[in-house]
Amino acid sequence: MIYFDNAATTYPKPEEVYEFMDKFYRNHGVNAGRGAYDSANQANNLIGETRDKVANIFGINDNQEIIFTSSATEAINLVLKGIDWKEGDVVYYSPFEHNAVLRNLYFLEEKHNIKLRQIPVNDSTFEFKVDELEQMFVSESPRLVAVSQVSNVCGVIAPITRLAELVAKYDGLMMVDGAQAAGILNLDLDNIDYYIWAGHKSLYGPFGIAGVVVNKDSAGFEPLIHGGTGNASEKKSMPTELPIKYQAGSQNIQAIAGLNAAIKWLEKIEVDEVFDHDKKLMRKLIEVLDEFIDLTLYLPKNLDNHFNVLAVKVSGYSPHDFGKILDEKFDIAVRTGLHCAPKTHEFLGTLPEGLVRFSVGYFNTIDNVYALKKRLDQIIF
Repeated sequence: MIYFDNAATTYPKPEEVYEFMDKFYRNHGVNAGRGAYDSANQANNLIGETRDKVANIFGINDNQEIIFTSSATEAINLVLKGIDWKEGDVVYYSPFEHNAVLRNLYFLEEKHNIKLRQIPVNDSTFEFKVDELEQMFVSESPRLVAVSQVSNVCGVIAPITRLAELVAKYDGLMMVDGAQAAGILNLDLDNIDYYIWAGHKSLYGPFGIAGVVVNKDSAGFEPLIHGGTGNASEKKSMPTELPIKYQAGSQNIQAIAGLNAAIKWLEKIEVDEVFDHDKKLMRKLIEVLDEFIDLTLYLPKNLDNHFNVLAVKVSGYSPHDFGKILDEKFDIAVRTGLHCAPKTHEFLGTLPEGLVRFSVGYFNTIDNVYALKKRLDQIIF
C-alpha cells in the first residue's frame, strides 16, 4: 500500500515503537502509581521519563504542565468543558477547526449561551486578517480563542505567535490544536494557555496517548473525569496538584511506552530532518498534481504557510468515487469527504461532498509520488 493518509495517523510507525511497546508491556505492563513493587515503579518511572521527553520536544517552561489524555479529542473536551463559562462569553475560532473543537463549542453555546465568532481569513490567500480580528476584539473581547496550528484539510499554518500575543493583549485565553504538527513545527508556547497534541500523528507514536500542555496560571478549570489517582484516596475531591488533578484512572502504560520510543526515534534522526523531508516531499507532490488540469488544488497562496496536507477536487469524479478507485485499483490510501471539518469546506466552497486529501509523512518517498503520478495518468485523460 502507498499511504497518503498521514493526517489521520502517521503510518507505519518506527520499528522501535512496535518493539518497545511489546517488550515493556510484557515485562512491566502493570498499573503505574498503584503499587510499591518493582514493575509498578518501572511503569511509574516510564511515565515520568516520557513526560520529560514531551516537555523537551515542545520546549516548555517551568510554568507549564503536561496533562496526559487518551486522545486529542479528550484533551479538547477537558479544557473546553472545564472552563467556568459565563453567559455572553465570546469565543473566536478559525474556519479551519476540527469537529473536536466545533462540536464542543456548539454544546457550550447551547448550555451556557456563549457567543461564537469566526476569525476572518482571506478566501483567496488563506491569510488570517489579524488587524480585522483586533477590531472585533475591541467590540467583543475574547474569553477564549481556538485555532488549529495546521489545517487538517488544506495544510494552512495559522500565525499562532501573532494571534497569541493579540489574545494576551485583550486578556483572553488561547487554545491551539496542534494535532497535525506538534513536535515538528517549532512553536513558542509561552503565550499559549492550552496546547493540544496527539501522540499518534506528528509524534509517530501509537493511538491511546495524547494530551495538553497547560499554562499553570490557566489551570483553574474543572476535571473532566473524577476517580482514583493512587494517592490522597481519603479525600472526597480530586487532588489540586498538577497533573494528577486531571488524570483520574489507570494510565495507558503501553501507549506511553510507544510514545517514549517514538520521541527517542525523533531525537535520534532529529526533528529538523523530519520537517525538511516532509516539506520537500509535499512540494514535489504539489508540483506533480498541479500538472493535471482536471485537478483543483486548495492551498494558501504563500507556500511558506503550508505544511503536509493537500486537498484536491477531481473533475468528473466525486471524492468518494475517486478515493475508491485509488484504493481498489492501485492500493493507494487517501482520505475523502469532509475530514470532520465542515467549516473548512464551507470556507473553501466544497460542501457537501468535500475533497480528496493527500498527506505525507516521514516514511513516504519520492517514488510514492511518482507512482501516484503514473496511476493518475491512467485515470485522468
